Parts: sequence; C-alpha cells; structure tokens
Amino acid sequence: MSEEKVYMIIDLDRCWGCKACEVACKQELGLGVGFSPMKIIEVGPREIDGKLQRDFVPTMCQHCSNPACLEVCAYGAISRELDGTVQIADALCIGCGLCLSACPYGAIGLNANKKAVKCTLCVDKRRNFQLPSCVQHCPGRAIKMITENELTESSTKRFRWTTGRMVYVSDKWTRLGNQLDEQ
Repeated sequence: MSEEKVYMIIDLDRCWGCKACEVACKQELGLGVGFSPMKIIEVGPREIDGKLQRDFVPTMCQHCSNPACLEVCAYGAISRELDGTVQIADALCIGCGLCLSACPYGAIGLNANKKAVKCTLCVDKRRNFQLPSCVQHCPGRAIKMITENELTESSTKRFRWTTGRMVYVSDKWTRLGNQLDEQ
C-alpha cells in the first residue's frame, strides 16, 4: 500500500440512497445487525429551484485531521497511518468506549467482541491494491477513492466541503461552499 495520502470523494448528486455501501461495509467488517460504520442519511424533501428534492448523504468515519478518538484512547489502540487514515488496532482495544463518546460523528461502535469498530477505508483491501467495499458496490458511482494529487482535479468547479479524509462534492448543494474545513 502506498504511503500517499488518500481521500474519499462523495458525490452527493449521484447518491440515490440504495444503501449498498452500508451492506458492503458491514459485510467487509464482519458485522451483524446493529451498528453500521457507513450510514446513509436522508435529507428532504426540500425545495430547490421550485422543485421538490430528496437527497442522500453517505456518512462514515471522517478520518479527522485531529481525531478526538485518538486523543482519548489511553491504550494506544487508535493511530494515524501514513496515508492519513485513522485506524483501530483490535488487539490493543479493551472496549472501554471512550472513543465512542469522543467521536463527534457517532462513527465508532462496538463489534460482537465488544471492541471498537469503524470505517477503515478498507485498509486491508487497499494493501492488496483493491478499492474499498463501499466504492466497489456503489451502483451510482457516488463514492470514489482518490489520492491527494487528484483532490483538486476531482472537485474543481463544484461546491465542496472537506473534513478529514472525506470530500463531499455537489453541483446543487450550494451551502457546501468552496472552502476546506478540517476537523
């Protein structure tokens, strides 16, 4: 796996809320019923240019620039990797839950073994030069993995909002702005 910084770009205009990414994520992480590291949030209906719109926003761990979960983990189970992602070492996690309450996005849960679990951007698949499961299984191609070098090119002339390693882009969500907001 490359040490190049990675980003997940999410095209809000392409997501139709099928939730294939949620299923793929849970299967990849071996999770059953309950917590899902990937969630689709429905927005609307709302009016845009006189027409009713219903939109969907894929949400997951933002792989924050200054992760609150990393700061509260007293056992060193959470780390920032060279590619910029935030990972949890299952072997070091004691399941105390401090990271769950520290995460401002509610993106960390517990697995069946009572260990912390979250989106890893499919680190194991990426080590084998494969795409994350949510990217592979998105029929609308709303989710894409990009490198830092591709970041500007991928979101030029579109409204965007960036937090951590997540970049949300849209042509119609004008409130996203064009700035980088780092968490």
